[in-house]
Amino acid sequence: MSMAPNNITEQVKFNEELISCQKFVKLNSNNAVAHYNLGVILQKVGKLYEAEISYKKATEIKYNFTAAYYNLANTQRKLEKLDEAEVNYKKTLKINPNFAEAYYNLGNTFKDLGKLDEAEINFIKTLELKPELVEAHKNLDIISKQKKLLLNIFPKKNIHEIKKLITLRSEFKLKPNPFIYKRSIEPELLARLNEIKAGEIDKNNFQDARFGNGKHSDFNLFDDQSSVIKNVKKDLISIMSKVIQSDVYIKESFFNILRSGSGVTPHKHANAFDKTSGLINQKYSLTYYVSIGDQNCSEPGILKLHNPEEEILPSEGTIVIFEAGRMHSATYNGNKNRVMIGVNFYSFIKI
Repeated sequence: MSMAPNNITEQVKFNEELISCQKFVKLNSNNAVAHYNLGVILQKVGKLYEAEISYKKATEIKYNFTAAYYNLANTQRKLEKLDEAEVNYKKTLKINPNFAEAYYNLGNTFKDLGKLDEAEINFIKTLELKPELVEAHKNLDIISKQKKLLLNIFPKKNIHEIKKLITLRSEFKLKPNPFIYKRSIEPELLARLNEIKAGEIDKNNFQDARFGNGKHSDFNLFDDQSSVIKNVKKDLISIMSKVIQSDVYIKESFFNILRSGSGVTPHKHANAFDKTSGLINQKYSLTYYVSIGDQNCSEPGILKLHNPEEEILPSEGTIVIFEAGRMHSATYNGNKNRVMIGVNFYSFIKI
């Protein structure tokens, strides 16, 4: 997701800064800082390819420009140029070996590349330098879960067996796609979701597809020990297993509470790790609508699936399952809260 401005005022401000920086670079073409500052503005307005060029120019002029190498790597990671990002994070750390955030993002790059041992080493190094960095702790937990995932899906298999398994799964197609089902909602479910600790949607968190006015849980909703959540988990796993025709492994479970003026920008739940680990065809997403809120409005929360385009206006209790690599989005501006449970999961078969 690009770091685009949130409103017209910010857009005007960034455009003015961009024009000013471009003029300055034209007059000072050998000024590394000028190219770097232009890269920063281009990155903020979501022009990542142009930002990459500016950061590269800055490093060519000033070979030991730590911030330029670091931002170049960050930009390349957003562009999914992971191998190039890895190189430039390492260059950053060669200049400044105490740069905790560079170790952290290098760890994320290794994680996306499926190099889990290397990722783990870099997250540990991050915490040695900056023990208060909560996200590094979270990523170590993610690494542990990814290793567990691979052991569950590929238990004690040689490379030939793994390739065969991947081929079998790539031949499987979700039918129908998306799969739509209905499950009745327990009267106490909505109340329980409102009791669980949730954070506000961060309007300035450009890494998250969620926007606007709302709340969300962490990604471990199914760890909740209440009877109603246990029952929902059991039923959803049963439904997923029947639809996918295999056992399932839950990667993430969460809920979103959307208020008026909120939603999710186009995004997908398959990531670089899924691609590099060969799991891209085995990952699926589920959305379960606990409360549809107010649909008597201009943006009633239609689930928009992209490539191909398809729109679904759910009713309460609707379950939608689709491939995790499919882009999707939704916008809601009703007067009542709109509540959904999301699950990202993998299928696996034994050979």
